[in-house]
Amino acid sequence: MMMREATPEERRRFYQEEWDRREVPDFILHTISMREFGFDLDGRGPNNRYNQFLTVDQLGDFLRSRAPYSAYASVALYGRPSAREGWLGAELALDIDAKDLPIKPCGCPPGSVCERCLDEARQVAKQFAAVLAGDLGLRKINFVYSGRGFHVRVNDESVMPLEGNERAQIVDYVTGGVLPSDFTMALGYSKVFRERLERTFSSLKLEDLLQVKGVKKSLAQRLILEKDRALAMIRRGRLDELSSFEGLGPKTLRNLLEFLTKLNSSFTDGKVTIDTKRILRLPSSLHSGVSMKCMVVRDIDRFRLEEAVPKFLREASG
Repeated sequence: MMMREATPEERRRFYQEEWDRREVPDFILHTISMREFGFDLDGRGPNNRYNQFLTVDQLGDFLRSRAPYSAYASVALYGRPSAREGWLGAELALDIDAKDLPIKPCGCPPGSVCERCLDEARQVAKQFAAVLAGDLGLRKINFVYSGRGFHVRVNDESVMPLEGNERAQIVDYVTGGVLPSDFTMALGYSKVFRERLERTFSSLKLEDLLQVKGVKKSLAQRLILEKDRALAMIRRGRLDELSSFEGLGPKTLRNLLEFLTKLNSSFTDGKVTIDTKRILRLPSSLHSGVSMKCMVVRDIDRFRLEEAVPKFLREASG
């Protein structure tokens, strides 16, 4: 997979020849006149804000005439989107960015992405969506490939009026971002926390463990060498049994759990979720920084990055 910046001419080609109104998802299409649209016209950031379109045809005309570097739509609905006034509610959005994963399964340098870390972001998005549906009973859950990761966008009526603090609590629940009082309960948050802890701990490398206050190299080496045994303890919720590792006393164990919990919460950008006036990349638009199409993912399990490659990039590499 090749990712590179699109040229201005390639942007024009994409919007003139390839952009398709049918790729604008229904959850935006049906509320288009109530959303704020923002654009980055030249690669310097989304400073063209407060745009309103009454129809998808008006949006299409703008995209074809301006060929923006990036296009965005608000998660919020407004009575007057052109002034960002009359807030009516906002989607619940989770942003999983492959370049910002706290632990990457690959050797990508910071700020870069490859297919392996994008697949890791996909798995995280699936896990988050499963909790939103299974534990919180939400149903209108959409996946969007954003170019460097995935957005989970929820449109249930019950989430639309939520304030920032309530959204922050959902982030903590879904990510396993808070230490529970009881690690052993079979259902609910304890189960979610153990699953997140297991995922995060299984990905740790020696150098990660050495960041934990009180963890000496000998202990870190034992934890890596006997990771399966430690994971079994986490899976059962018997975190006190981790003290059987020599050198992992109560204080160091607490430091380790707090370190893992902080990593858990870093798998998504919580600021995106709590910001009820956030704009997110518009599905159907081009992410010019990587020359990939932002698109709704109908089947997250079968999605392949090739589906998001624009014609100009296929022709250039073919």
